[in-house]
Amino acid sequence: MRRRDDRTSGFTLVELLVVIAIIGILVGLLLPAVQAAREAARRMSCSNNLKQYGLGLQNYHDTYKTFPTAGANWGNPQIGWQVQVLPFLEQSALFNQLNMNGTAWDTIIPSSTDPNRRARQVQVPYARCPSDNYIGNQDWAQASYCGNLGSQRTPSNDGACNTWFTGENTNPAVYNYDSKGGADHGNTLNSGDISGIFGRLGPPKIGMGSVTDGTSNTILVGEILPECHDHDTGWWNYNGMGNAHASTAVPLNTMTTCASSQAQATSRGYPNPQCWQKSNWNYSWGFRSNHTGGAQFVFVDGSVHFLSQNQDYMSYQYLGGRGDAHVVSIGQ
Repeated sequence: MRRRDDRTSGFTLVELLVVIAIIGILVGLLLPAVQAAREAARRMSCSNNLKQYGLGLQNYHDTYKTFPTAGANWGNPQIGWQVQVLPFLEQSALFNQLNMNGTAWDTIIPSSTDPNRRARQVQVPYARCPSDNYIGNQDWAQASYCGNLGSQRTPSNDGACNTWFTGENTNPAVYNYDSKGGADHGNTLNSGDISGIFGRLGPPKIGMGSVTDGTSNTILVGEILPECHDHDTGWWNYNGMGNAHASTAVPLNTMTTCASSQAQATSRGYPNPQCWQKSNWNYSWGFRSNHTGGAQFVFVDGSVHFLSQNQDYMSYQYLGGRGDAHVVSIGQ
């Protein structure tokens, strides 16, 4: 009579290790694809935000025959174009609560969790790109998008950090500004001194009629990263980063001021790491994003485009200017 074998079959240790190794390899292969899919979704959401800005600004223009001003001439209510366009972005209820006789962003708009919440702490759904998760100044709703100053002069606090600045180099292939961009930081009431669509102070009001390079060839609003900027009052304040504090004079995705120290800027390989401080506006006042290889923009005609950070520098500046007589197609 044969003895019954009571032993049960199972995996050996070697077989188990092989299975674990195979699973690890598969996860390693799939993870980049999953991350790429997530970033593609974030980028699409970001693109939709810009489409909303484009539509809202066009509707504003249809109503007032001009784009909103970028500020209030340093007086009250000290709001920028992003607040003025609220009714055209399905935010009329919020806009109608504001006290325009005072400092509008200080209007108390209580919530269920904060009876003393101010308007400046209220966020709108289209103002942040999902790829930008920087918290920043929590007393102000932050912004991932900024109005286009154009190819505007933005001198740094440190005079040694004016790398992209008229007069620093006579080579026009590297240093060249739209003739309309002569007012430092857009601080002017004269539309002739504004290269792009928005100045910093408020007036002048600029309409589509002055976009002589063509509405499909001129940037309206683009992506920014608040962690790289020192004007940290988001989009509510006319002097916040989301108003008119980005120039195409700064090469796209220049990240130097995104560092917290010169050592960090050096270790990350940022250009001119000695200029890491955010008050070096010739660096910090630029368009940038966390998307690989470039950033997204909505143009005056409402179309949204992804521009490569390897875009020709002169062509990029020309896309920022509304009337520099250099018509550049997207991607040139």
